[in-house]
Amino acid sequence: MQFTGPPTPRFSPLVVVLTAALVLPRFSQASDHAYLLYRQWQSYDWQGDVPAADDVSRVQRGLGWRRQFPAGSFGLDYDYQALRIRTGDPAHNGHLHRITLGGDRQLGLYRVEARAGLAGTSNMFKKQAFHREVMNGRVAIFRASNESPNLSLGIGGDHRFGSFRWVPRMRWELMNNSGRWLIDLPVRLRWQGHNNRWVFRIERMGDRWATLDKTQQVESALYMREWRTELTYRIRAGDERWPAVILGIGASIETRVRYQDFEEGTFDLRLGDAFFGSIRLSW
Repeated sequence: MQFTGPPTPRFSPLVVVLTAALVLPRFSQASDHAYLLYRQWQSYDWQGDVPAADDVSRVQRGLGWRRQFPAGSFGLDYDYQALRIRTGDPAHNGHLHRITLGGDRQLGLYRVEARAGLAGTSNMFKKQAFHREVMNGRVAIFRASNESPNLSLGIGGDHRFGSFRWVPRMRWELMNNSGRWLIDLPVRLRWQGHNNRWVFRIERMGDRWATLDKTQQVESALYMREWRTELTYRIRAGDERWPAVILGIGASIETRVRYQDFEEGTFDLRLGDAFFGSIRLSW
C-alpha cells in the first residue's frame, strides 16, 4: 500500500538557479549573525468526534546563520518541529526536519527571493531513504514601480496556501514616525520600531515535509499551513560576550494539516487556533 500526494511541480531548478545567483557575488560591507530559536505552542484540541483522541502538541527548535549586505542577505537555516498527532495511524512519525539555503537580493528595479533545501521526517534522514517530495523551496520575483520605488509587483511560488502554487504579490515598504513597515500582500505584514526593540508581524506560513512510515514502504507528504501573528521584544542587545535576547508571544490561527492515514486515507484537518511563546538568542 503506497500513498502519494499531489504531483510535485517543477519549481526546483528555478529555485536552485536563483539561490545560486544569490551566492555568487562577493559580499562587501557584509555583517554576519547566528541565532538559536525555541518556540512552543499550547496544545491544539483535536477536531471531530474522537473521544479517545489526545490533544496535538507542537514545539519548534531552530538555528541558523545569516549574512547581511547592502543589496540583500544570504543564510542557512535548520529547524525541527515535533507535531505529535496521537490519533489514528498516520503514515509519518511527526518529527519534521527542514534545512534551507538562500536569501534575497536587489538587482536594480528587481528583487529576487529564493530558498531551496530538504524537508522530511526524521526516519528519512536516519535511514537515508529519501523520495522526491523531500526537495523543497520557495521563490519570489518583484519589479519596482518607476513612479514609486517603495512599491513593487511580482509573483511568488511556495506551499503557504497548501500545495505548491504561484500567487501574485504586491510589496510596499514605508518608513515613518511610527517605524518601518513592510506590506507584502497576500502573505505578510511587518512593523519594526525605530529602536529595533519591538517587532510585530502577521504572516501566512505553510510548507511540505516528505514522510515515510515505520516500514519505509509508504512514501507520502505532510502539509501544514496557518496564519501566524507574533509580537517580539528585545530585552537586551547583544555584545561581544553575550547574545541578544528576544522574547515573543503570538498565535497560530486556522492551523491546518493534510497527511495520510492508513485507515482513513487523506486527512485534511483544521487543528484550530493556539497561542505560543518563543525565545531567540542572536549573536
